[in-house]
Amino acid sequence: MIEFNFDDYKKMLVRGEFNFPKYFLPSDLIDKNKYHSLNIGYKERLPISGLFEEIRMRTGDDYFMKMYSSQCSALNFSESCFPAYRFLLSDVIVDDWLAIVDVHKRFCRDHALHQPLTSYIVFKLLGGGNSDKALKMRDLNLLDYCVDCVLKSPETEYLRNYAENVLRCTYLSNHKDNQVLREVIKSVFFQTAMMAAVFHDIGYPWQYIMRLNKSLKSSDFNLNDPFPNVKHLEHSFKNRLIMYPFYGYKSPTNDCPCIWHGKLDQLLSDSLSKTHGFPGALAFLYLNDIVRKYPAKEVALWQICVEWAALGIMMHDMGGIYRGERTSGRPENEFLRLSFDKDPLSCIVTLADVLEEFERPSVSFSNCNLAQSHGVVFQYGASCTSTELSFNEDVMYITYRYSNDDERIKNMQFKHQENEEYFDPRYGYVDLSSIGIHKVEMICKKM
Repeated sequence: MIEFNFDDYKKMLVRGEFNFPKYFLPSDLIDKNKYHSLNIGYKERLPISGLFEEIRMRTGDDYFMKMYSSQCSALNFSESCFPAYRFLLSDVIVDDWLAIVDVHKRFCRDHALHQPLTSYIVFKLLGGGNSDKALKMRDLNLLDYCVDCVLKSPETEYLRNYAENVLRCTYLSNHKDNQVLREVIKSVFFQTAMMAAVFHDIGYPWQYIMRLNKSLKSSDFNLNDPFPNVKHLEHSFKNRLIMYPFYGYKSPTNDCPCIWHGKLDQLLSDSLSKTHGFPGALAFLYLNDIVRKYPAKEVALWQICVEWAALGIMMHDMGGIYRGERTSGRPENEFLRLSFDKDPLSCIVTLADVLEEFERPSVSFSNCNLAQSHGVVFQYGASCTSTELSFNEDVMYITYRYSNDDERIKNMQFKHQENEEYFDPRYGYVDLSSIGIHKVEMICKKM
């Protein structure tokens, strides 16, 4: 059994046991003039120091200090893997607070603390990049299995071909059993999984805009066709790794049916308007693109990490697009289903996202009718205290522990639905059969 909780996360931080990897740095690939120009425009907006003070005033010290220390750690990591993150941070943090108090959607909760905690779960699942400490299920070591998939699985040939094309080499195909290459791939996989995990929800501001747009659609005077924007995205990112899942995890080819481009336009439009994963992946790529040197004589492994992390950011939230309009039975877009032998990194990030339920606050409001005051009192509380992961033969058990019975009972139905959507053996979004898991049980318990 492996347990995840905030106290463990905090202890690992204090002891120096939890560190973000910094194997592949972009310093030589960043165009300093482009970065400086972006920074000038950013300074005209809300400074980070002022932003955090405003958030503290709205949330109180308890939640704020947890979120602040976690986001400082993420911001420090971003300097070595996603330098332009600081230009997005203000909007992400503000939107995150809005998500906690918003009324447009039920169960709106924090993401600013959730993302670093998701990276903590990825860290523990992958043993901090150390095979000896990674999650073990019977004879399977999760980190080594993922590395084997990347190097040898027929289903991940698209990854090897893409990497070789970017790096302008054929080393991956010709040296699959080379031990040095294996260690490099292990480091690349671990760093990329951590990147995708800590930034996987940065697309929420765009989804919030889309939600408002949907609410106002009936009274909208803007008659512009949304598809020109989709066409622009398809043209701009057509050769990037995030487009591969739309072609069944293969590179775009010239032999697709004549009706496919219409289908693709609809898929991209739905992904843009109904998910936060696709907008987040686009933002991640775009903000990295606009500050890097190009053309460049050499391309570092960092760029592979960026492309791959964007894939993980996108795919962790494509379950709704996978199902399409069908609420039960066979999904409409089966080619988007996640499996470890085909897309191990997205599976790791998606699993960690499902596991990270603890310390996620939602706000509660109550009337204040004291003699000298009339108003509203709000409190930020997190009902889930920890998550446990255990195994018995081919069954994986995810146990959520709640602070009281009311919260446990309230979440039971939600977790039952989530289990069906993600892990149903036939039609769930994530197929775990290649790692020997054929059934998942989600259990809600009182601590």
